[in-house]
Amino acid sequence: MHTARITRVLLTLSAVFVGVKMWAGDPWKEKQYKNWDAQDVQKILTASPWSKPVEIERTKERKLDLEAPEGAPKIKGTHENEDEKEGGAGKKEDDEDEESGPGRGKIDEAQRRQGNIKFLVRWISSRTLREASVRGQVLQGKIADAQMDKYLPAQADDYELALVGTDMTAFQNAQGSALKSRSFLIAKRSKEKINASQVEIVTGAYGKRINAIIFHFPKTNSTGQAAVSPEEKEIKFVTHAGSSEVKAIFDPQKMTDMQGMDL
Repeated sequence: MHTARITRVLLTLSAVFVGVKMWAGDPWKEKQYKNWDAQDVQKILTASPWSKPVEIERTKERKLDLEAPEGAPKIKGTHENEDEKEGGAGKKEDDEDEESGPGRGKIDEAQRRQGNIKFLVRWISSRTLREASVRGQVLQGKIADAQMDKYLPAQADDYELALVGTDMTAFQNAQGSALKSRSFLIAKRSKEKINASQVEIVTGAYGKRINAIIFHFPKTNSTGQAAVSPEEKEIKFVTHAGSSEVKAIFDPQKMTDMQGMDL
């Protein structure tokens, strides 16, 4: 399935380009994707209309995991990503780094107060994020410039959103079927609730660490009409991590590139 492949690429790109200074403009409106640089790709993945940061309150019984999975928004004291860790010679997946120093174990003020867990919700079925996935691979030297069009993922038959975060332990015991029944989109204008049609839990190489959760939603409703109308100004994504609700709000009027609305 192309979705899992796209998602893993997006997660890897975010880890590789984290810390890059953002460009002030909107590259999806001002440049062809073949001309995007690392700053452009990073902005699309982390600070664009297709990528929304959200937080939930950390419950007391939930331990802080400083190892961030691939693509998560970084905080001080986290490991780079799971693949690098797993690839180390003689090193087990759950081993901790022996590094020490002023940055070890430091977290932001909210988490220091037993505060919020950070996530990113990405609308990965969009043309913009599909293009970012391919352009990022070119910038990493994994795809030649001349092959970009060949590797550009095809448009999906449904809406696909990915959830990633610095600490996915809130979802550690989640089952796709249970998340499916508690995940939906709500269109503000039509007040229509769009239930998830499928949920995929993407894990690391050893199947233990959750790297992302992929949510699928139909593009048409039961009457065959578009689930999201061209006039829609707000789409709310909702899912649940245990007793906590995870919400992200997207504005389809801002989710536009050079070709128009892009969902």
